[in-house]
Amino acid sequence: MACAECGAGVRPLLTIDGTEWDGGSGSWAPVEDAGYTGYHFLGPALDTQITIGRGYTLQVYVCEASYDHPPVQNMQ
Repeated sequence: MACAECGAGVRPLLTIDGTEWDGGSGSWAPVEDAGYTGYHFLGPALDTQITIGRGYTLQVYVCEASYDHPPVQNMQ
């Protein structure tokens, strides 16, 4: 991705996710929730109480050349 203002590269600033963990094999879960076996999107993993799109992750990037340029957003 590139800055829309000047075309310079961008670097990650922030990632926002709608769940804290997904219950997958490569995922982590807090010790307190280790015994939870239900759907991850209905249980304690949803403590963030936010929804990004239909369950996506929102990523925000900033221009490497100037912080005055508008951020670049990406949803995956």
